Amino acid sequence: MKAALLRRVQRLEEVRLVACQPPEFQVGYLKTLPADYTGERHVVTVGRDADGMYRWEERRGPEPRDDNHSSIPPFRVILAPPDDVPPAPGVAELNAD
Repeated sequence: MKAALLRRVQRLEEVRLVACQPPEFQVGYLKTLPADYTGERHVVTVGRDADGMYRWEERRGPEPRDDNHSSIPPFRVILAPPDDVPPAPGVAELNAD
């Protein structure tokens, strides 16, 4: 009886430990699919630079099934590459000179 109770408490503590951990914080750039693509899409991690920045790509189709429900999904900050960012209003006129 004591052993069964002890095993149950240990399992509950493991579940609680996973639920209490904050998500991983990831910052990086996303390579998107063409704008005219209309189907389902998902994001995959393709690498990580030496400075810690992530590189992601959008891929066609649904996201592959993940049976690992014990991990918390990462918190992602996706930055637009500098050449994809439109100039702010008034900036284009200043740089034209």
